[in-house]
Amino acid sequence: MATEEGIIIKVNDTTAMVKTSQMTACESCAEKDTCHSTEGNGKLMEVEAKNSVNAQIGDTVVVSFATSQLFKLSFLLYVFPIMVMIFGALLGERMAENFNGNPSTYSAVMGFAFFFIAMAIVKLKDKKARKTGQYHPEIIQIKRKAKGLGNK
Repeated sequence: MATEEGIIIKVNDTTAMVKTSQMTACESCAEKDTCHSTEGNGKLMEVEAKNSVNAQIGDTVVVSFATSQLFKLSFLLYVFPIMVMIFGALLGERMAENFNGNPSTYSAVMGFAFFFIAMAIVKLKDKKARKTGQYHPEIIQIKRKAKGLGNK
């Protein structure tokens, strides 16, 4: 489980926006530039996290990211579509033999068709995960309470 420290900048009903520095795990991520970076250099990020400890604006908190969930998401997003596309291409090649068609054409058509099906599955999984919130990071500890204004 990866953890990061950050400061609460906004509080909602069950979640909070946490300003945190970019994790070391982010440095090797291909998608690091698409995260919600708040500065031009990309060192600070805003992360929405479950607020189960009732942290308030200005509190310094510890945010936890389940690494096993990150691996599952990475597999689903990057590996699964490619595997399905390869399966579709191989299936298309076999179909071409049965229908006396061009194997390259059948492979390409079936490969891309299966790829788009895989992406639809990924989109459905994403929609379900957003509803359940199972892949959201979670605030697990308040390290320092804010002084004054941010707390009620």
